Amino acid sequence: MSRTGVLIFEGGQRTGPAGEQDLADPRTVLARVRSWTTLDTVEKFRACPDVDVVIVATDSPDLGRKAESCGAEVHPTDPNFHFGRTLHALVAKYGLRRAVYLGGGAAPLLQPDEIDLLFEMVVAGARVFVANNAQSPDLVGLGSTEITADLAHLETDNATLFALTDAGYERRLLPETPTATFDLDTPSDVLFLALEAGRRRNVLGRHVAAGLPGLGLDTSVLERAAGVLAREDYPSVTLIGRVSGSTMSYLNSSLLVRLRVFSEERGMKALGRVERGLVRSLLGSVARDHGMEDLVRRITSLSDAVFWDNRVLLAAMGRRPDDRDRFESDLGRWAKVRDPELRRLCQAAQEADCPVVLGGHSVVAGGLRLLAWRLQEEKTGLGVAFPEDGGPTSPKAG
Repeated sequence: MSRTGVLIFEGGQRTGPAGEQDLADPRTVLARVRSWTTLDTVEKFRACPDVDVVIVATDSPDLGRKAESCGAEVHPTDPNFHFGRTLHALVAKYGLRRAVYLGGGAAPLLQPDEIDLLFEMVVAGARVFVANNAQSPDLVGLGSTEITADLAHLETDNATLFALTDAGYERRLLPETPTATFDLDTPSDVLFLALEAGRRRNVLGRHVAAGLPGLGLDTSVLERAAGVLAREDYPSVTLIGRVSGSTMSYLNSSLLVRLRVFSEERGMKALGRVERGLVRSLLGSVARDHGMEDLVRRITSLSDAVFWDNRVLLAAMGRRPDDRDRFESDLGRWAKVRDPELRRLCQAAQEADCPVVLGGHSVVAGGLRLLAWRLQEEKTGLGVAFPEDGGPTSPKAG
């Protein structure tokens, strides 16, 4: 008997029951929302007839209990999680012939038709893997789980794509829709999700839709930036960081904007460039020579809105702020940021004349595409369908 399973990996040390005072810690905000998206993902895949079992691997007893109530099998992990060994062990334990694995925050807006397509692609061949991103996927479907023995040495999933291609597996990509590419890695992603909760709850899972309004998040900068994108006088929109060609194409085809793009260091994590200190950035050089405030002033003088994946800049400058600092910055709470360079960047962005949206990769990828999708729907008054190139079916020149 051929079994197909979905494996969801979600660390949850901070996802247990907590009082309102815990929301002062941005890590708690993110962990709480990811716990909700995990439960929504369980329910989505449980509803798919191609799936025999959904497994949640977590170190949070509270999340485990809730996942079980949603119909998942739960595998307790310890904080020293090892991706490859856990993946291979669970495949063996549940006798899986095919599998999809993802993180608890991966593709939280994935729609039922996209899940159906995912499994159509997974069963298309034994030596096939399906991914939701060309370079750094956080959702992967395996046409055959035999390969997991060769992945058992991988501590994290960052290098899985290269390990699979090196083993001769054929990569196939899900259509690059906003709902397939958006993931939840940082609090800036939570802000994009909160904006959706206020405008279009039908794309959200029930746990996220119920929980987000109670977080009291400040989405004002993102709303201002959205207002710029919605204009029809070709405003200048600047994208900074790991910007892909497909994101540029998508924005140009769906919005009336002029793009100014500083794309640097795509794949810097998957290729191990961060760990080896190899990240380089032109904007980082400007910040070192002239100061962070001057860099922000130069960029905003050219822009009506800025979407800035600041992880490239930080890595190039040799800054390694911890999660709490990065997440405070993502939420715009610059006064709580301890790293001096990141604090300067965040404060200058907050005080700029135009909206500057700071965050991780999703700010110039999944989150931005999601925002553009909603704006396109609001303009047309219709739902937007997506062909395989990820652009809307009725594009506007931009």
